[in-house]
Amino acid sequence: MIKYKLNCKSKYCSEENDFDGWFKNIEAYENQKQQGLINCPICGSDKVVKSLTTPSLKTNKSHTSEDQNKTYKTSTSSRNFLTTENLDNVATLLRTLKKEVQKNSSFVGNKFVSQVRSMKEGKIKEKPIHGYGTNKEIQELRDEGIDVFNIPWISEDH
Repeated sequence: MIKYKLNCKSKYCSEENDFDGWFKNIEAYENQKQQGLINCPICGSDKVVKSLTTPSLKTNKSHTSEDQNKTYKTSTSSRNFLTTENLDNVATLLRTLKKEVQKNSSFVGNKFVSQVRSMKEGKIKEKPIHGYGTNKEIQELRDEGIDVFNIPWISEDH
């Protein structure tokens, strides 16, 4: 797995928030990016770019990760509008939202867009569903007057 530092360039993320993304390889990143599947966990935008990355190096064992974490929080919390605590709260909120969506709707995968259109046209019974759609497809649904929205689908906290 490769860890990339990703950056949101959306106008909603005025501080251009950084976040991490894990991918099998560069091709996996590029495929997901091309399909519009990489979204900002803060605002949901797909205006995400990969930042320049450096290789991971072993650090001095006397310098613990707790020390590094304190240094990071001290140096960044004063200049960023989102603190680590706020990000933890957002992540908790998004995980809760994800669980509620999963509990109260049916997963239709890549058939999401076609099923939403079929419901709108009355071909199938309306019911709550969730699944995948590219940003272009979602925008087309919105242009057709269909009320859909993206939810940043974050991983479970283990």
